[in-house]
Amino acid sequence: MKLSLVKSLAFGSLLTSTVANPIAIRQESSALTILTSLFTTVQTYTGAINATLATLSSSSSAADTAAALSSVGTELTGLTSAISSATTSIQGLTPVSKRSETSAALSPSTEIQSRQLDLAELALITAEISLILVEVFATVSSAVALLGLTGLLSFLNPLTGGLGALILAVEVLVDFLLLDVTVLLNTLLTGLALALGGLTL
Repeated sequence: MKLSLVKSLAFGSLLTSTVANPIAIRQESSALTILTSLFTTVQTYTGAINATLATLSSSSSAADTAAALSSVGTELTGLTSAISSATTSIQGLTPVSKRSETSAALSPSTEIQSRQLDLAELALITAEISLILVEVFATVSSAVALLGLTGLLSFLNPLTGGLGALILAVEVLVDFLLLDVTVLLNTLLTGLALALGGLTL
């Protein structure tokens, strides 16, 4: 349900943006494959983190909390590494700006069909990144609420930087500003910051 809803919203928003900015869009379907695989990997890490957090309660000892913090930190490091690896893979794909001559050689009908495919794939890419962001920040918020920010900060800074780099890599690849995804990232960061305002660090 969540997947269908996010993809529907992303596709509708993308069409609006494209009408307002009529440019030829072409991107590698490989990017979608990379992001889909990354989302599966992200869920593995967030699942492990949530399982660790589930063992904690208000009566947990300092030793138990410290052990949980160490475990969560390890998972966050792995998560950041996975995001960085996906970013590197996307950076290795050929950007649209370097394939303009190939696009120009297409017949009008073929170009229209190609662009329609590009729009659909770009909508799915937008949705996939959105799912990754929501999954990561939902888990991070829970971790911070239970473990505090101080012990997690050294893991969160590289993680948020990695997410920003991932979005930038996709934007360079498809030659299109993913404004909705950037707004989502900023919104999630702001929401997390506001939530932290009431927590004891």
